[in-house]
Amino acid sequence: MVAGVGCHTMRFELVNEPAATVITEHKSYFLWGLAPTVDVDVLNKCPAGAAALRERTTFLDGLMSLPTLGIWSPRSTTYYCRGPHAEQRSER
Repeated sequence: MVAGVGCHTMRFELVNEPAATVITEHKSYFLWGLAPTVDVDVLNKCPAGAAALRERTTFLDGLMSLPTLGIWSPRSTTYYCRGPHAEQRSER
């Protein structure tokens, strides 16, 4: 049964700069990942915008979805937030 647990990662690079802040959270999905339970506003997490986003199903996420046969499945999301822009830094 453990052989059915799979991992995947999707990473989206939005700008070519290092992240100033990294935020990781776990979200729930239903129907094998087709129906999210939450709408995410990235600007609430990263006020200056996101440099990159990574969404993945870790081994533990996959293992936790096994009892429901994928009807409920958690995923881990990481937000790589940009730092303040140059004009914002000069105002401080």
